[in-house]
Amino acid sequence: MTKVNDDTFAMLVANDVKNKLMPNEREVLLDAKNWDRWKRALLALIENLDHQINEIDAACALDVNRFKALGRDGKKLVDESQRIYADRRTKVERFKGYVNRRLDQVMAMIESGQPIENNPWELAELLRKAILRHRALMTKHDLEATAIDNALWDTLEGKWSFDNIDESTL
Repeated sequence: MTKVNDDTFAMLVANDVKNKLMPNEREVLLDAKNWDRWKRALLALIENLDHQINEIDAACALDVNRFKALGRDGKKLVDESQRIYADRRTKVERFKGYVNRRLDQVMAMIESGQPIENNPWELAELLRKAILRHRALMTKHDLEATAIDNALWDTLEGKWSFDNIDESTL
């Protein structure tokens, strides 16, 4: 097992929740000697996210009061400010949900004494999101889809189109 400092370990834990870990980094977390540390890092992350939510709410309230003081001119600023803070809060809450789910998995792992297995459904969901993001980026940047792109996107509908690609036209 490679020793990692607390900051690096916390980064590994956060990246694990985001599904952005390399296999060798995941091995660090799955080492039985690190299970309790993993749990503590997740609990600290939840505490940090709760703090972020409180800060977002406080900043929103301050902005709303400041913009309301502008009278009619501030109405649009109040609405825009509330929308922006709500979006930030939603993102933090969504991430906190993923952290809580991982904490549940780590707690079950500690209680059972068995490392968690990679859930094939989680991997399938990650791949589905990646394909959707790929298509969205292609559309956003007005890039022309290739036959390979279209075959990839067809998999979202349960179709296998890769065998129909004419490689001579690529």
